[in-house]
Amino acid sequence: MAHKDFLLFAGNSHLGFARAIARQLGVVLHEPDESDRRGPTIKWFSNGNVLVDPKINVRGKHCFVIQTQAPGRALIGKDSNGNDVFGVNLTVSDMIIELYWMVHALTCAGARVTVVTPYLPYIRSDKQDHPRASIGARTFADLLTSVGARGIVIMEPHFQQIHGFFDQKAIKVDTLNMKPIFAYEILANSERDKTVFVAPDIGEAKHLGPFVNMLKMDIAIINKERTSDNESARAQHMVGNVEDRDCWLIDDETMSGGTLVEAADFCVTKGARSLRAAICHPVLTSMDGLKRIEAHPLIKELLVTDTIPVPPEKRISKLRVRSVAPEFARAIEILAALPGEDNSLDAFKESLYSPINDLLKRR
Repeated sequence: MAHKDFLLFAGNSHLGFARAIARQLGVVLHEPDESDRRGPTIKWFSNGNVLVDPKINVRGKHCFVIQTQAPGRALIGKDSNGNDVFGVNLTVSDMIIELYWMVHALTCAGARVTVVTPYLPYIRSDKQDHPRASIGARTFADLLTSVGARGIVIMEPHFQQIHGFFDQKAIKVDTLNMKPIFAYEILANSERDKTVFVAPDIGEAKHLGPFVNMLKMDIAIINKERTSDNESARAQHMVGNVEDRDCWLIDDETMSGGTLVEAADFCVTKGARSLRAAICHPVLTSMDGLKRIEAHPLIKELLVTDTIPVPPEKRISKLRVRSVAPEFARAIEILAALPGEDNSLDAFKESLYSPINDLLKRR
């Protein structure tokens, strides 16, 4: 029987995801509007300040705080029918402050805190691109450690050296990845001899290696060249064959959809039959980009996970969301296990490949 002596808290960034995890685990989720006579757990004031005040005793407990990188609105209660009522709009920076304050409040109250942040804030700011530029990922890691977090669980970091951004003596970093999840989806819905992976540029080709090797499928690489100093690189050649084949483009995140549309345009000229994309983090900042994806005749599907909430206006007909709440729920269950129980997260991650191996054996 799973050990349930842990507590689950949610910030305002992705309540649907947090609630799905709580349902999977069969535990109570402590939400931002949970209140007592002093007010709610998370209260935003008119001057832009926020107060975090957990409403239960957390001393000696292992608390998991769920918060991702996404804007949203502050949950302030329920109406007479039990529907959510929201208040002020919150930015990504507001959500980060919520997270820091929640961790600090819980640790000061005697809890051990693990942060569950499927899409890590500032993950793309991983290096100093020019002199004096800030490195957001490192600063986020330092601040999270400074407020007392003891662990963090994330999905598909933009760079594999993410562990080096955290003080491993102070905080344990655990990562889940999209490879077994998307690999199963692709294998279960594709004809292997008619399917080819497409790398939108040479740099992305190495990231496709695990998919190509795992599923024993072909790869085609688009070679881009810059025709002048003031023009962006454009697709010029392709290494590999996509003619009369179904293409899959894999990436960790997408914002404008420009890479996907550009790859689709080039694959059309090479005679491809269809193109689908599997993207872990659906940032999707451009409505124009989504309209181009929806209208493109070659693009058949945009498969994403729910590490970021996708609002109704962005749910185009080609979008399919594969929830990773079950994987995160199991990770939490393992990390919360008592000493001596089977609490190997590595073993769990390895087990995700078993359905893929079973499919490969049957084909």
